[in-house]
Amino acid sequence: MSVFISFYFIDVFSKKNIDLQKQILIKQAQTHFKDQLNTRVWNASYGGIYAIPKEGQKPNPYLRDNILKVDENLTLIKINPAWMSRQLSEISNIDGFRFRITSLKLINPDNKATPFEERALKYFEKTDEKEYYEISKDSNFNYMGALLTTNYCLPCHKQQGYSLGDVRGGISVSLDSREYFEVTSSIKTRVILLKVFVVIFLFSIFLLIFKQLRYNQQLQAEVTHRTKEIESTKQLLQEIIDTDASFIVLADDKGVIYANKTILNFTGYHSIEEFKKNYEHMSDVFEKVEDNSNFIQTYNDGINWIEYLIKEQDAKKLKVCIKKDAKYRYFKPYAKEIKTDDKVLYLITFDEITNEYIKIKELEHMASTDALTNLFNRNKLNDVLKKSIALSRTISAPLCIIFLDIDHFKKVNDTYGHDVGDKVLINIANIITSTIRSGDIASRWGGEEFMIILQATSAVHASMLGEKLRVSVEEHVFETVGKVTVSLGITEYINGESEEAFVKRVDEALYEAKGTGRNKIIVK
Repeated sequence: MSVFISFYFIDVFSKKNIDLQKQILIKQAQTHFKDQLNTRVWNASYGGIYAIPKEGQKPNPYLRDNILKVDENLTLIKINPAWMSRQLSEISNIDGFRFRITSLKLINPDNKATPFEERALKYFEKTDEKEYYEISKDSNFNYMGALLTTNYCLPCHKQQGYSLGDVRGGISVSLDSREYFEVTSSIKTRVILLKVFVVIFLFSIFLLIFKQLRYNQQLQAEVTHRTKEIESTKQLLQEIIDTDASFIVLADDKGVIYANKTILNFTGYHSIEEFKKNYEHMSDVFEKVEDNSNFIQTYNDGINWIEYLIKEQDAKKLKVCIKKDAKYRYFKPYAKEIKTDDKVLYLITFDEITNEYIKIKELEHMASTDALTNLFNRNKLNDVLKKSIALSRTISAPLCIIFLDIDHFKKVNDTYGHDVGDKVLINIANIITSTIRSGDIASRWGGEEFMIILQATSAVHASMLGEKLRVSVEEHVFETVGKVTVSLGITEYINGESEEAFVKRVDEALYEAKGTGRNKIIVK
């Protein structure tokens, strides 16, 4: 009976090991599939991307709007998710690995399905499954994941009859399966040897069983004791692992006790011991972010970062910044106090919010920027002007503003249309940006008017810069319009003067420049 039971467990164990090897292949294929899927989602979220074509490369004839002419010297071609996937598959040179995109309803005949891919796609049609694989000694491990129709896909594929959520194709991944068969063959050989050994071993045990009975009882007591300790530790670790977060850290008041594999991989360490050799505290990896109290440092308001996090995490939108591969990544931390029999521990989780944080920053930038010229808008310049006046008062440094207006701009719009007028505005903004100094601040004040703040600059030097701007515009040949001129008003801040009075004087200077012939500078 013991022999049969042993053989049963050996067979179960060997089957699990063989299944594990197969799962490794599947996980590898799934990872490659998800990598390609994420790349496609990124591309699709932009509706396709435009890129500079390689030498000899022609536009994809199956795409709408497949060419974007930027100017006379630069023409871009459109690359949609499918074409990008195919190009990536063609340049992939990893030994024992390849992938490709295909469908039963082709737009591009180059993506025609192989026999395996056709079987997989038909399997998707017949079932609700979204992945299919085949494994054979005579071929590689072949895997296919289904591509579902999303909102990003409909503009190009709706005419093929696809609806949201339909399977419209798949990405196939092929992996070398030789190692799998070598490993499984080895497992089967070892199973035979193990069974032989079990027979011999059980026969020997049978002879010694009575002598070992008391010893086994003592051993069982010790095992029970050790099992309780292991279960206690396992329960704690399981609580950590099961926490839904990107990074997981367990710490006490002295430093890090445990960090999950995700954060170890992120920081480039294989174990917590290696991590602790370089970082005593988790906060040692945090980057310092100036002028933002919501970013946590090692000490905040004079208290340790964990204590500060627990105290303020519900009241403030706390964040941490960590540098990885020369890029800044942003995370939202959350701490939980865990009391054990003899100490207090802290479970800290970090959810990555890099994309959300960057999006907020982009929205803040958009809120302060003129959409046409990409200069500051009027609201942003008013804010900067207030701060510049305050700084000028504090350090007693000169401050000037230039108010610039395009002469006869209404005639440009009336004669050539607003599209041409917009191009003139963009060109004027580019001339201003290329002419002023790095510390100067330019904005579109409204319509055809631009205002420039010159910190630590006297009226004399502001006039020199204004003249340079006037000449640059006068000498520039604008497309369609030809020649355009500008009038400029310049004024220097008088200490104690209000912002309104300061701006009014420069407005009067500009009005005088336009009223006395245009294409000139008036300093007031």
